[in-house]
Amino acid sequence: MNRSAVPISLLCTLAMTAQAQTDTDGLLKQWASAVVTRSSEYGADNWGAKQVLGEPNVMAYGDATKAWAAATRNGVVQSITVSFKTPVYASAVLVRQVYGNGFVRKIFAIDTAGKIYPVWAGLDKTQPNYTVNFIATFPKTSYLVKAVKIVIDPDHNKDTYEEIDAIQLHGTP
Repeated sequence: MNRSAVPISLLCTLAMTAQAQTDTDGLLKQWASAVVTRSSEYGADNWGAKQVLGEPNVMAYGDATKAWAAATRNGVVQSITVSFKTPVYASAVLVRQVYGNGFVRKIFAIDTAGKIYPVWAGLDKTQPNYTVNFIATFPKTSYLVKAVKIVIDPDHNKDTYEEIDAIQLHGTP
């Protein structure tokens, strides 16, 4: 089949499938679709905040230009806020860590009116030397979540940058 023969509706369905998946329990898992804000970024393109959008594309552990990194390796607490296409009653956030693992400290949910709620805080115990899908679970929110803010500790490992490849929100529409 040549490309021009593929119906637009099928192309849209395929694109949505790549961005979001619903499991048999009705849980929608969707990758971040837009960057709302970030505390800093190492570069506008390489290591830029936009690198967290969509599905993971860094498969090996290490310093990766296709992941978001803060402008500085150590010092000031850093954060990134991303939004999702479909607001959901959220129950988990996945943060794909590809360098300097173990840095997530807080996660906030942002509802459709822009109100911010703390949903997770703690010690991320993921280990370095492997790409890791850190999943923070919490009781399902009573409000629709359209965005999340990830707060990281840049000082947990003084020898590396902390790098995020992708962020996924889990919940029910």
